Amino acid sequence: MTAPQDHVEQSRVLDPHQTRIRWDQHDGVKVRLPDGAEHFQVRLAQAFPVTRRRRFILLYDRDGNEIGVIPGLKGLDPTSQDTVRRELDRSYFLSRIKRIVRVEDRYGLATWHVITDRGPRTFNIRSRSENIWWIGPGRVLIRDPDGNRYEIPNTDKLDHHSRVLLDLHI
Repeated sequence: MTAPQDHVEQSRVLDPHQTRIRWDQHDGVKVRLPDGAEHFQVRLAQAFPVTRRRRFILLYDRDGNEIGVIPGLKGLDPTSQDTVRRELDRSYFLSRIKRIVRVEDRYGLATWHVITDRGPRTFNIRSRSENIWWIGPGRVLIRDPDGNRYEIPNTDKLDHHSRVLLDLHI
C-alpha cells in the first residue's frame, strides 16, 4: 500500500497561483488548471486530514481519476480558498468532544453519550480497534458506523469523569 507522503510525491503538483477553483450550482466544484483545461464535479480530498489539515489538497475528476495536488491554500485566489475551505469542511465534518456523559456497553456495542462543540450527541461503536485511534499525544479520533467523526483534541482538558470513562472504554 502506498503511504500518503509517497502518493503526494507521485502526484502532479498544480501551481496554486494559476489554478482556479469555483463552486457552480450546476456543475459542483469546477477547476481550471494552469494549462486552461477545465474539470467539473471535482472532488477535493486532504492527503493528511488529521495531522496536516489543508496542507496537500488532492483533486479528483468526476470519474475518480486524480487531476493533481495543490500544496495548500497559500497562493490560491480568495474565491478558490473559500471554495476549498467550504468543500473540505463539508467533507471532513468533525465534532469535538468536550465531555463524555456516559458509555453503555451491551452485546459488543458501545453507545457513547457525549457533549460536543455542536451540542449533545449519541453514537455507537462496534469495534474499538477499528473505530478509535490515538492520533497524537492526548488526541483521540473516533468514527461511528455512519462515518461521522469525533475528536478529543486534548484528553488532559477533559473533566475527571470524562477521562475515567475514556480510559475504561478505549
